[in-house]
Amino acid sequence: MKDAIQNNGEELSIVIYDAPLPPRYLKFSKKFIRTLFIVTPVTLGLVLLALVGLIITPSVKNAPGPKIPSVISADDSKLGELEAELKSLQLSHKQLQDKLSSQKSSDSTQDDIYLMGILKPYGMQNLLNDKKVTLDQFEFLTAGDKTNLKFQIISTTPENRVAGHVIVFMISKSGVTAYPETAANSLSQGIKFSMGEPFAVSRLRPTNAEFSSRPWGDSVKFVVYIFSREGDLLLIKETDPYPIQGK
Repeated sequence: MKDAIQNNGEELSIVIYDAPLPPRYLKFSKKFIRTLFIVTPVTLGLVLLALVGLIITPSVKNAPGPKIPSVISADDSKLGELEAELKSLQLSHKQLQDKLSSQKSSDSTQDDIYLMGILKPYGMQNLLNDKKVTLDQFEFLTAGDKTNLKFQIISTTPENRVAGHVIVFMISKSGVTAYPETAANSLSQGIKFSMGEPFAVSRLRPTNAEFSSRPWGDSVKFVVYIFSREGDLLLIKETDPYPIQGK
């Protein structure tokens, strides 16, 4: 193999023609060229970045923190206030309901004789003729010392939700008792309508009135009372007598 005519050197030569002056011959080291076009720009860039960092860092440190956490904290505080207010309103409603249901109305009407052991709520309206609810699918069961009357509460106007309380009396030769148990325990002093089992119905709602005793005699019957949430009388239903099996 033949040797190259000209080997690569470490210098770069440039000829400059500037007539009428004679040409000038300049030589530069390749290391100098690399330093001029590569190392120097990179070094200048790093110096500029360092200067920018020194200028911006103090201003970032002194900048106020974001206010988002304070906004969230304010919302949480408002939510807590609303929850507390709701609980207070619910408690006030319950206390008012208990107060009204424990006071007898000053006007005595024929409705009183149909209330059996239930205290007539203050300002009670007789809404029996409105027929907002009906009862259906009665089922009488006994097992051991338990007695159950199952039935469906049906709303006659599905577009209007009905809410209130239901109380059931069981009547036999053994006497009268009531459901729920809180109502039975207050039978001698008078039952508040709010002691009844709470319910809400749009179409139909199954109910299971369970008594912790077994009736005596040949038959037993039940009387169901339904009051609205405000204490108005919505329904009174007396069942047919049920024969008592396995006396």
